[in-house]
Amino acid sequence: MAAAWCLLGATRLLTVVLPFGAVRRLLGEPVAPGGSGAPAPPGASARQVARARAVARVVGQAAGRTPWTSDCYPQALTARILLRGARVPHTVVFGLRRDDAGELRAHAWVTVGPAAGEPVTVTGGSTRAWTPVGAFSWQP
Repeated sequence: MAAAWCLLGATRLLTVVLPFGAVRRLLGEPVAPGGSGAPAPPGASARQVARARAVARVVGQAAGRTPWTSDCYPQALTARILLRGARVPHTVVFGLRRDDAGELRAHAWVTVGPAAGEPVTVTGGSTRAWTPVGAFSWQP
């Protein structure tokens, strides 16, 4: 968890200091969002899905213990770094929606796709209310 905590700090700093264009190069290959939602993440083995679930637990626990804001964006970047280190194929997705006051809100999440079945959301919680506007995939 210490590594995730430190990565959350580093990625939070990146999101504050660098423009998205600079961070974008770290995200992987851009993929078009699907017509009805986020693109399907690249297929992953059962072992890789288990690793992704472990990353989800660690990032979630570390995010709850930071004295700085560790919202969806730094969590997604941290999960992306940890998943790449574990050689787990994944997709980072960015989405938008309007809240009750009509304000535009942004969200980021990471998914891992098992060979069969529903994708596993590593960070970002429930993503059904969000309209995907950009996605980046990585495969070993």
